[in-house]
Formats: sequence, C-alpha cells, structure tokens
Amino acid sequence: MSANISSVNGRAEFASALRPAWWDAASEYVLPEVPTSADMITAAHLDWEVEMACCRDEKGKALADYCFTRRQDTGTVLGCGMTSDYRVVQNKEAFSFLDSLLQDGVMRYESAGALDGGRTVWALARMPSVDEIAEGDNSLRYNLFLNSHDAGGSLFIIPTSVRVVCANTARIATKGQRGIRHTGDMDYKLNQAKLMLSQYDAQFTLFRDNARKLASMKWSSEAAKAYITTLFPEVEKDGKAKTIREKKIQEVRDALRADRQTLPSIKGTWWPLYNAVSEAVDHGNIFRTTGKGVQRAERKFANIAFGNGADFKQQAFDLALSMAV
Repeated sequence: MSANISSVNGRAEFASALRPAWWDAASEYVLPEVPTSADMITAAHLDWEVEMACCRDEKGKALADYCFTRRQDTGTVLGCGMTSDYRVVQNKEAFSFLDSLLQDGVMRYESAGALDGGRTVWALARMPSVDEIAEGDNSLRYNLFLNSHDAGGSLFIIPTSVRVVCANTARIATKGQRGIRHTGDMDYKLNQAKLMLSQYDAQFTLFRDNARKLASMKWSSEAAKAYITTLFPEVEKDGKAKTIREKKIQEVRDALRADRQTLPSIKGTWWPLYNAVSEAVDHGNIFRTTGKGVQRAERKFANIAFGNGADFKQQAFDLALSMAV
C-alpha cells in the first residue's frame, strides 16, 4: 500500500471502484462495483469523526487562539494552531454534499480515502452523464471533494473529467479556483459551492466538444514536434537540463504507445497526444516532487489535482486545440 494512504490497525482507509487509482493500490482495495455513499464510507473506513479542542492555561482556561483537531476514534492529533472559529467539516458531510448534487437518482463513487492518518480526506463522485469522445473512448463527469482536517489546508470542490480506460484525471474549468477556508458560515459556503458546481454542466459539455475536435484531427510529425517543443523547450547545451528534458519527452512517448492511446477510433489524432502528456504529468516525473513518504505523496496529489501539474495539463489542452486545424 502506498505510504500516503492512512492505515489504522493494519486497515487501509481507502477504496476504489472497479480499478486502482493513481497511487496504484493493491487489488484488495478495489470494489467490484461503483458504490453509493453509505457503502463507500464503510468500504474506505471513513466512518469516524473529528473533534476540536483548545489548549488551556495553567488555570484551566481555554485558549481560543491555540486550538487543535483530533480523531475521536484514535485520538490522533491532526492539526494544531487554529483559532476557535475554525469549523470542522466531517467526512460524512463531504458525502452528504456530493449526494445533494443529484435531485433524482443515486450518486456513485469512484474512490475515497484518507491520507496521512486522516489529515486529508477525499471523495470522488461520478455524475450520471457519459460523454463519448470517440468510439470506445468515453469521458465521465466527476466532482472531487478534497478536505483537510489540519490547520494549514482548505476544502476544495473540483469538477473533473475521468477517462473510462484510465485512472488519469483531467482538470476542466477550474482556473482560478480557490479553496474554501474552514472559518465563518460553512453551510453558506457549501451552498455557494453547490450553486457554482451546478453551472459547470455547460463547461463539461464544452470540454466534450473540444475533446471530440481533438479526436477528429490528425497530427503531422512536424506539428507533433512543434507541440512537444512548445511544452518542453529545447536546451542548447548538453548537460543535466538537456537530459531531464529528454527523459520527460520519453515519458510522453511511452504513454502515447499505450493501448488506451492507440484505439482505432483515435490513433494518430490530437486527443491521444494530449492525453499522453497528461498521463506523463500524473504518473511520471514531469514535475519534481520534493519530500519523502507521506509528504511527497500528498504534494504530488495536490500538484496534479490543482497545482502546477494541473496548470500544465490545461496549457497542453489549450495548445492542442489551437494546433488541431
């Protein structure tokens, strides 16, 4: 099991529907079907709550400016240094929020889990729409709920599009998205987030139409070279920088040769070329991640979800659109 996934008494706090997620979890954590929220909470072992307490002075008086959060089941301190106006968002609230996005029908969950002892919790919910990009290549509509139980993190609700044939996720329409701070009226903030998500349906449709354009346009070797050179500028002098660039480009080449990028309906088009870049970002070493163990895994996850990696994938997508003529 990857070091970033929380484990309590030998029990991993993670579950994924149908296939492993990007951290390549063992098959024992993969569910045979896409579950409802109640089933996913149980399967991922997220049925625990977080409590908040404030430190006390020598007289026993609570210090409102020195509070901390901890898990009720294990007593593990998850974060400290927050003030008394910090608002805990429980795990079950994340699933309730995502469930509320569907007025009719049942929300289904692709994956859910906890990182670093429960300091970060996520749920990836599948929307009912299925967008066909090309024959045999579909795109699903998802919402990612990423919540932090420590003092330094925020709450993120991000619409994403996930390819059926790959665990890779592509960020859409999230430029400028900012996390929700755990202070103030959280019910109001979550309701506002719900209103914003309801407007993303048109954005998903736009992404589908643009993806179909990429899947219908063939690239030439000259255009592909120009595309890669723009994303990975040439280095004149031999040395470390040139070697790093060559390794990055090789990762894109390897991803492009994968079976999922050579389907007859899309082979040789801009769509798999873009996806090869996207997968190299998510699964390779296009962006260097510092740290070790839990810290490194969490930083990589944040990077590909809404950091530099997400920005680079958006750049690659926009560039492919502009060149696919």
